[in-house]
Amino acid sequence: MGWFLVFLVWWCGASAIPSPAADKNANWRCPRIVKQPIVECSCDMPHTLRCIGDRRAIPIISWTLRSLNTASVSLLDCTIQNLTVITGPLFEGVSLHGLVISSGELREVNQVAFQGLKSPLQALGLPNNQLSTVPTAALKFLQDLERLDLSSNKLKSLDANSFKGLINLSFIDLSNNIITKIAPFTFNKLLLLKVLRLRGNRIKLSNILKMNSIPNIEDLDLSENLLLGPLGPKTFPKMDALKDLQLSHNLISSIKLGALEGLINLQSLSMHHNQIDVIEDHAFSQLYKLVSLDLSNNRIVAVSGASLAHLSRLKDINLSNNYLRALTADLISPLKSLNTLKLDDNDISIVAGDALKNITVLKELSLSDNPLNCDCSLEDFNIWLSKSALSRKDKESAVCATPPSLENGLLVEIRSENLICGEDEQDNSNSPTVTSSLKNQISIKEFKYDGRTVDLIWKIEEDGIPYTCDAIYVYEEQGLSEILIESTPLKCNSSEMKDPTSLEISVPGLIDLQRLHRYRYCLVLLQSGESDDVSLILGCSDILPLVQNVEGETKPLVQFPKVTSLQGNLSRTGSLSVKVDVNPETKCEVYLAIYEQGLLISEKTLNCSNPSYVFDGFTSGAYRACASIVHPGLPPENYKKRCINVFRIETMVVSGLDLAMCAIFIIFCFVLLSFIWGLRKILLKSKLPTHQCYISPEMEADQSNQYVKLQATTKV
Repeated sequence: MGWFLVFLVWWCGASAIPSPAADKNANWRCPRIVKQPIVECSCDMPHTLRCIGDRRAIPIISWTLRSLNTASVSLLDCTIQNLTVITGPLFEGVSLHGLVISSGELREVNQVAFQGLKSPLQALGLPNNQLSTVPTAALKFLQDLERLDLSSNKLKSLDANSFKGLINLSFIDLSNNIITKIAPFTFNKLLLLKVLRLRGNRIKLSNILKMNSIPNIEDLDLSENLLLGPLGPKTFPKMDALKDLQLSHNLISSIKLGALEGLINLQSLSMHHNQIDVIEDHAFSQLYKLVSLDLSNNRIVAVSGASLAHLSRLKDINLSNNYLRALTADLISPLKSLNTLKLDDNDISIVAGDALKNITVLKELSLSDNPLNCDCSLEDFNIWLSKSALSRKDKESAVCATPPSLENGLLVEIRSENLICGEDEQDNSNSPTVTSSLKNQISIKEFKYDGRTVDLIWKIEEDGIPYTCDAIYVYEEQGLSEILIESTPLKCNSSEMKDPTSLEISVPGLIDLQRLHRYRYCLVLLQSGESDDVSLILGCSDILPLVQNVEGETKPLVQFPKVTSLQGNLSRTGSLSVKVDVNPETKCEVYLAIYEQGLLISEKTLNCSNPSYVFDGFTSGAYRACASIVHPGLPPENYKKRCINVFRIETMVVSGLDLAMCAIFIIFCFVLLSFIWGLRKILLKSKLPTHQCYISPEMEADQSNQYVKLQATTKV
């Protein structure tokens, strides 16, 4: 809400003060309203009054403002405690341009709450309250309203009449509510609407698909919602005026061909912190005017030139925190106007010699936290980097990971003759022997495919022993390039094997290999040397077509732990317990994360042998618990997760003490009733009548009523 108030202060002040504004401000005095403990007001900017108090404060503030000059206070910002309902006209006869009321408890606004204002209210804020619906009836008196802030309330849905009659609205903030439903025609009649904030709700892609066009919307924020699935051409309605679209912190899985084709004037697109792994060719084919694209913190393995085709005006692209393996020319070539390229924290080991050759306008390039392989293939990039106009900080972001002789060295400081390959590296007298690049230590011995599972038998040379398994990588041949489609950690130890020279690995079932497609399989081992130094050993197969060559299933020798089930419970005391089942039970770690409305609020790493934990301090709200196997080297947000929703079901919990008290009460009641019954029986036996009354036969017929009455009286 802070930025809203800052802008509102400036906007209301500017609109209320005619020129010369300086003279007006010089003569302006802050109204003195102090009546402890009911209300206290102060001014931190001209024509802006901020008040704190309880629900008795509003009449005092209103009475004071009515006696002031009409231009004295333009914006009134009230923080009112214990205010649950706004009843009659709040500021009848008061001249205001902007009004903000927050209480944390406001649940209802009467339909006449804003009636009778002396001047048309142009900005209204009711943030940080408990409103469950838009106060439509109260807003109908504010037809000149231009800005509306209902953020941080409990709004659940929006219908076609939520903003009925507010035809001058240009700004709406509905962030941090619990909105799950939006009627198709909610916004389409707001012809002046420019900015719409829907961040931090529970909106799904199905809600967006049903929305009608918002004619003149320029800024749309849908971050931190439940947008799950691919982004396609029909995901959003046609919005020709839209310039800024924010979709970060959602569950978007991929970007399809022609995605967002109805947003032809889009200039900025933010999609960081999603689960995007595939960007199809010509995905942004209609976004000719796009200038800024943020795809950081996703699962992108490769971005081809065709994926970014048509983005000739793109100036800034952020691909940090993904799984990119190489920087090639086809990624950069369509981006003729590129100024900023961020590639931090990927798996980039190769930079093609011509990748940046034709880029003349690039001003920022960041490559930190990438495992650059500083051999002869980086010579051209090294020359380009040293001659470029990049800042010193950007140049120093390119750090070598291999070979060990250059580990942690700054690429820009390495001479070209020291970037060597193959035999040249071993024969170079100026460099030590590179133990991690020994050849022929790993080779593929046998390939088996039974129609369901791929099993690979690797031959390990004696000089590669002892070792432990690190990971297996699977690449798919696509045209002239190879695309990484899976990288999975492995657990094995040669000291526990009968024959460590033969290692059988089963390719994980997490990936969907397709028959007749061509794949390359690469195995990474960790070799322990005599001095306990650890070296990487890499071995790759040839590109192999996926053709069945054995019958039945081959039992894998190396199994991969998976989260098979997840259970959660939220108690009355605020304890959220989570239990995870991992199969097979092997040596690994489980990462537990608890989310509320898409935001991470708690996390814990556990051993797979006992993956259960109790988190404390939770309310009755709904939470999302996610569990995943820890993959060393990957950030937690990129783990493959299994999630469940956890919320408290209000049930009566009976303790042992409650049962004992209940039993004592029942026994007491039984004894008391027995005592009363016995006492009554004794009294009836001991109290005999002292006389009896008789009725003569002739009176019997017409005295039946008297007899009944007499008999009753006698018994008493």
